[in-house]
Amino acid sequence: MNNTKIVYLYSGFVFFGIILFQGSFGTNIYGSAEDEKKLDQMYYDAESYFTKGNFTQAVQLYDAILKVDPNYSDAIAGKGAVHHRMGDFSRAIEYYDRAIAINGTNPFFLSDKGNALLVVGFDGEAEKYLNNALNILPTHVDALNGLANVYSFRGNHEQELVYRTSVLIVEPDNQEALIGIGNAYFGLKDYDNAILHYNKALEINPQNVHVLIGKGNVFLKISDYYNAILHYDRALFIEPNNINALRGKSQSFVGLGEHESATEIHQKIEMLKNNPQIIEKTENESKMIIEDNKKIPNWIKTVFKWFADDLISEDEVIKGLKFLIEKGIIKIS
Repeated sequence: MNNTKIVYLYSGFVFFGIILFQGSFGTNIYGSAEDEKKLDQMYYDAESYFTKGNFTQAVQLYDAILKVDPNYSDAIAGKGAVHHRMGDFSRAIEYYDRAIAINGTNPFFLSDKGNALLVVGFDGEAEKYLNNALNILPTHVDALNGLANVYSFRGNHEQELVYRTSVLIVEPDNQEALIGIGNAYFGLKDYDNAILHYNKALEINPQNVHVLIGKGNVFLKISDYYNAILHYDRALFIEPNNINALRGKSQSFVGLGEHESATEIHQKIEMLKNNPQIIEKTENESKMIIEDNKKIPNWIKTVFKWFADDLISEDEVIKGLKFLIEKGIIKIS
């Protein structure tokens, strides 16, 4: 959820009538401006917890708000967003519906429901809600990306690019849009433009696993197997058990004729499929790997080896050196 929701919600909101406050504000009393201020502060705190991924604390505050004011629509939508993030999309949609029933012209609620509907495969209904959100707020980035996702879902990459480009007009560094454009160009077999936009995304976040895998897929597609493996290895340094990266690396070894290495990776993939808890554990540990690893990663060793064999460009060597410097593995005095 976005803090601009609050700007939108309260800029046009006039508080009429009497609110019966309960709980910490007392019972059977009229709601004062101070009480409203306390609720709003609780909501800001809940949003902060949500942004940090502390969903339990966020829900506790949302529930505390709703105990006092059952029609506080942002808190209702906030609970929907928690379910959305946790992958319980049916429950998320239920909460979004409750919020929309109270405030049907809030573009953030409409967009959130549209995006949740798309995840469960209702692209037609999703398109309707996302368009409704844009009719109210034409620059709503989540709705623009959501419609782009609808067209991506349908395989209409040309129309997807229209909405992704609209996002970049509003937010030039929007990661989802840059990655989406790269994916769209990949789908259109315009590999140069795919690489161009993946690189832009990596300039913002060099450790974005999805982008590294996307670049690997491009190199795999054009049979540049060494660069493909290099990018899959960079992704695997961050998420060692990422199945998509492992699958791409295995296919790259097949392309190189190294079938024994490909088979070994394929066996690991099958093991991970049968033990999904291993993937979850590794993802939780990935931040520690990035922060604490002071050794030279294998993928960088590979860079220097393949550069010496004239298999990759010096650009990849420069990227490897930058990584070592940024991580403090080597220091320049």
